Amino acid sequence: MVLALASPQGQGQWSSDPALNLSLADSAGDQVQAKLVARADGGAYVSWFDGGAGGYDLRLQRIDVDGFEAWPHGGLLVADRGFSSTQDYGLSIDASGAALLSFRDDRAGGVQISASRVSPAGTLLWGTGVQLTNTSSFVGAPKITGTDDGQCVVAWTQDSSTAIQRLASDGTPQWSVATVLTPVSGAYLASDLHGASNSALLSVVHQTGSQFWAPKHLKAFKLDSGGGIQWGPVAVFDGDSLQFGSFPTFVPDGVGGGLFAWYGTGPLECYAQHIRADGSEAFPHNGVSGSTDTARVRVDPSISYDADNDRTYLFWTEQNAAQTTFGLRGQLFDASGNRQWAAAGSELLPLAAAEVRSVRASADSAGVMVVWTQIPAWGQDRMYGARVDGAGAFSVGPFDVSSTPSGKSRLQATRGGHGQLMLAWSDDRTGADDILAQAIQADGSLGQATGIGQEFCSSTPNSSGQAAVMAASGSTGVAADDLVLEVSGIPNQMGIFFYGTARQNGGAGVPFGNGLLCVGGQIFRLLPPYLGSSQAASRALDIAHPPQASGQVTAGSTWHFQAWYRDPLAGGASFDLSDGLTVVFTP
Repeated sequence: MVLALASPQGQGQWSSDPALNLSLADSAGDQVQAKLVARADGGAYVSWFDGGAGGYDLRLQRIDVDGFEAWPHGGLLVADRGFSSTQDYGLSIDASGAALLSFRDDRAGGVQISASRVSPAGTLLWGTGVQLTNTSSFVGAPKITGTDDGQCVVAWTQDSSTAIQRLASDGTPQWSVATVLTPVSGAYLASDLHGASNSALLSVVHQTGSQFWAPKHLKAFKLDSGGGIQWGPVAVFDGDSLQFGSFPTFVPDGVGGGLFAWYGTGPLECYAQHIRADGSEAFPHNGVSGSTDTARVRVDPSISYDADNDRTYLFWTEQNAAQTTFGLRGQLFDASGNRQWAAAGSELLPLAAAEVRSVRASADSAGVMVVWTQIPAWGQDRMYGARVDGAGAFSVGPFDVSSTPSGKSRLQATRGGHGQLMLAWSDDRTGADDILAQAIQADGSLGQATGIGQEFCSSTPNSSGQAAVMAASGSTGVAADDLVLEVSGIPNQMGIFFYGTARQNGGAGVPFGNGLLCVGGQIFRLLPPYLGSSQAASRALDIAHPPQASGQVTAGSTWHFQAWYRDPLAGGASFDLSDGLTVVFTP
């Protein structure tokens, strides 16, 4: 019997045409400040401000892995506000898969901070929201994050301090009073917030004096579940100064720490730092610059982390000293912050007249996907993407992501199902700002994924004359438990499927037998062995009965699969392997 490979899914909403990106919000008035957070089912929540009804209202949409909108077009109204301008706000997800939002709220008079929780079905679980403040003080820039125990943490700027409160799943405050962080001098301004198990990792911009032009530093805290300070302030950056108006975000490392990127003003230079879960600095103090070239300047960095290999990628806009020409460069750091590419970084786009802006990077074990805009003239922005390999060179692209010339701003990026990169941004191609979105597959193609999982590593021809290739059919749903592993292009010999927690050698594999061992970390064999027939074989994964308890597949987990097989006719080691397949599982 010859196995069929995984069949394409039904046509979804993601566009394969870079001139026709998916529109999520296009009503009258401006739709601005999109935010994007991934869901365990491979889709995402997208939020934005809708300026078409007398104030910038907060709206939310849920999209599935194929780009289908779960709720009516234009999203759910979360908060009907009267503001004529906007500030930053927060979007996150909790342990149950509900969306979490924090925002400035003027519905009850004055300006307060509120939070909302929205179920995957679109129910406003806290009604009109939970008001966290009752003050005449200045409040702004609220952040929110879920914690592993199903609760959430909210942080916001209040006058010269940052305040933090914890909410239960029903919206009840968990601390009798908010935790307030106040510096000895100057102000702590909330910058970013992420969960770390049942704790929260917070970054603040420390304006070191009372005047807005005072030097600005970046500091981090970790708060425990009771509101106490577990550690901090840790000076992520206390060198010269951050740019005025810059509030750097950070990327969680998955084990309680975070990856930070920023640019300083004296000189204009981009830096990276990894703060470990215990508050220690993995890189030298004040971070490591992406480049040692003092003849140029660098701004607007984007940081991304390959957790499997403890490697950090940094990409930025490169400029000449006069800031009249623009390019794109990147750097790779090892676990200690040592530069792995050229001292001046890897040049991906040479300096040219067109501005390079909105650089975003998202790493996996095989490399990193980078997206950016180029602006040859005002309002003529085009968006591009490319895959960069471990050596710092383009391995796929550059290719068009959004080719219609228009103003594009506030680009957001997150990883979704099938290893795809999901994007959302404001776009004024219709004459007003709309919220557009796009999915980029691991191979650089646009639109909907055509199969289950993401292939990685490689395989070479065996005695059958073909190279063994992994695929899967069924679904990634844990509850359905119907995933079938498939391998084709094998000799009709005995073999086994196996899976593991990581990719070997950054996804490139290591020599083993006549081929490459692609899967690493803790490895689990799926027994009994199969016997190849018609140069193919298959096996149901059987999620309900893992080989070991530590090999249990759960919703949201990522596993890497491969097939080993005997090949005596090929000589050599008399065995070989397929390529690898990475699968992200959904509920």
